[in-house]
Amino acid sequence: MNGFERIERTLTWQPTDHVPVMLHNFMHAAREAGMTMKEFRSCPENMAQAFVGASMKYGLDGILTDVDTALEAHAMGAKTEFPDDLPARVVAPISEQIEEVIEQIDPAKLQSDERIQIYLETIRLIHREIGGQLFLRGNADQGSFSLAVAVYGMTNMMMDLSDGNKTELIMRLIERCYDVHLAFHLMVKEAGADMTSFGDSMGSPDLISPAMYRKFVAPFHKRLVADLSRKGIQTVCHICGKTDMILEPWAEHGFGGVEIDYKTNIPQAAKTMQGKSVVFGVIDPSGVFCRGDETLVQQETRAVMDCFPYGGLVIGAGCALPAETPSQNIHAFVQTVRSRP
Repeated sequence: MNGFERIERTLTWQPTDHVPVMLHNFMHAAREAGMTMKEFRSCPENMAQAFVGASMKYGLDGILTDVDTALEAHAMGAKTEFPDDLPARVVAPISEQIEEVIEQIDPAKLQSDERIQIYLETIRLIHREIGGQLFLRGNADQGSFSLAVAVYGMTNMMMDLSDGNKTELIMRLIERCYDVHLAFHLMVKEAGADMTSFGDSMGSPDLISPAMYRKFVAPFHKRLVADLSRKGIQTVCHICGKTDMILEPWAEHGFGGVEIDYKTNIPQAAKTMQGKSVVFGVIDPSGVFCRGDETLVQQETRAVMDCFPYGGLVIGAGCALPAETPSQNIHAFVQTVRSRP
């Protein structure tokens, strides 16, 4: 059974010989390949080399392509900074006026954006090299709510969420962002990804209330699952932070997978998601993978697997691995998983 088959079977709730392993490792992959983040994100051949090299070195079952959390927002016109050896980041909204932001949101901008095209070419190159051998999960950047926050600004959005008079405008903005986000999923899949994924961490209970999640985030998650399903596409939804308070509605959305942060009650998440969404993650990327030792990595890996006696797990870090994560910790993680039948 190869990595592609192992993850494909897990996604359909079939037994496998081992729990599949996949890492959110773009920063670590770039560092190990001897590239700065600028060199990594500017060249599809570089990105493909780094991702494939890391998957082969550590014996991963799949590759999660990612580059930063600013692809869509930058394409729409948000001010973005590009540090030489850190991921790109949005530093200012398109405008302080929500009406002006709404006018600037257009899916057609994805087609003409250089960074988007570099990223899609990376997926094509990886698929050409490992298709059918390793499972390719293509990240489609930020979900519609998180994209709306990025292009309008965190402060602006948080203030307007509490103003009932702004609800209609907020919904219009998220609707426009949804169109962009859905289009990006389709482009990622067409480029060669076996499944897509995205982050919507601005919808975490660490930032907004569960009531706001149900109003401004959940409807668009449900719609995304339905729209992608009609195209035969499965997707993984990642939300950072402690998500205990939204596990039930999250499980009902029908995602192929959910990527869960270590702050969440993992036994409860495993129980809630059983038979509904495969769980990706959930080991602490910083406290365990990066700053822990091999013994801690082994302990945490076994503890997570113990929470999923009936399958439904693709194990890895709950979020992106820091670039400086020790190689021996990743080896210890994979060996621990492989040693358990």
